[in-house]
Amino acid sequence: MKHDLLIKTRRIIHTFIFVSLTAAISACGANPFKSFEEKDPAEDATVALEEGKPTKAINILTKALQDDPGNAKYISILALAYAERAGINALTLAQKMASNSESSSSSSGVSSSSTHGVTSLFSVMPAATDANIADVDTAVNLMLSISSDARTAADILKIAMYETAAMTLRTKKYDLDGDGTISAAEALAMSSADALTILSQISGAASAFSGNSSSSSVDQAAASQITNIQSAISQCPGGDQETQLKNYMSKNGC
Repeated sequence: MKHDLLIKTRRIIHTFIFVSLTAAISACGANPFKSFEEKDPAEDATVALEEGKPTKAINILTKALQDDPGNAKYISILALAYAERAGINALTLAQKMASNSESSSSSSGVSSSSTHGVTSLFSVMPAATDANIADVDTAVNLMLSISSDARTAADILKIAMYETAAMTLRTKKYDLDGDGTISAAEALAMSSADALTILSQISGAASAFSGNSSSSSVDQAAASQITNIQSAISQCPGGDQETQLKNYMSKNGC
């Protein structure tokens, strides 16, 4: 009897505490645990990226976008996670492009594709695996899915750099002997689909750079190299853009 009475007493006390706490929360008009319940997924994803866990960040934001589709912040960070999983470092790539641009401008003004073109960026690219190419393509598509009126200046720059990384990695896939250049035979092995995608990505990068308002000398130099690449391709012989691209990619240049 005493045991049963003790149990009943505890239940009454627990019920009283719960009711009192609920009433207090309602009176205050705010839930003290709300900040924990509604923690921004972007924060968790950013922490995951800082810890070198891009796949974890991808999972967090993919789930978050199911509840909040079109959230520009989530999409931008998700694109960053895909790029990082592929081994793309946009800052390193931009610095390399700036270095190439400075080297080219200080020379005689004539630059070869093997020295100042797409192949010169191979050294800052990860392995050209199908998985890495797919991740960078996903990063590009995610950034392009953000409506133009919702894009920040940083988003526009990310589009330019991811487009550049995507076309460089897709080109590197054809460096079959791993010597850091594209031979005439390797250029001829390039599929029409890849050639057209590369041309589209170069155009996309150029367009994004043209809309970038950054005053950074590195960003401006990177934009200049993309413009130079476009110009060099257009000056190569060939009855169509695909042939011009393959001639440009060849280590002997045009």
